[in-house]
Amino acid sequence: MGVRWLGRQSSVVLYEFAAGANENPDVIGWGSGAGSVLIECKLNRSDFLRDAAKPFRKSPRVGMGQRRYYLCPPNTIQVKDLPPKWGLLWAAKGEVVVKREARGHAERNLVAEIRFLSSMLRRAQIRIGSRPLSEWLRGENRFEAKRGLSPNRHQPVQKTTRTLPRTLQ
Repeated sequence: MGVRWLGRQSSVVLYEFAAGANENPDVIGWGSGAGSVLIECKLNRSDFLRDAAKPFRKSPRVGMGQRRYYLCPPNTIQVKDLPPKWGLLWAAKGEVVVKREARGHAERNLVAEIRFLSSMLRRAQIRIGSRPLSEWLRGENRFEAKRGLSPNRHQPVQKTTRTLPRTLQ
């Protein structure tokens, strides 16, 4: 549910990947101009309390995510229980309810985010084989454009007909 919720506001969403980083977020996404958003999913209160003991929770500047949320069943975590600046999402009956918006961490571990993304890109490279990843991505963008889809899937490609100015005709 966190993936779907974050996918509505981010152009890139990754979830449940173990990487070489100290922190392996349940869901993380990046949107144009929005920075990174991290979601930690907790099924019960004891899981939430264990999470608070992790080094990147004790020192927010070593954690990933400009905006950070906990996602849990209703009443598992209360707003008063949250670390400073964290947001809270409750999930029930296929819906995600924002109980508190995340306020943003100006200092975050950008190196960890880059390492995480690099790990994901290496995995993608392995899956497509010997073809360079950038070549594969360019091909995918062309394929989507022919179908009338924007590469970021948020807006349709607008086809225009260009005409030369009279002075150049």
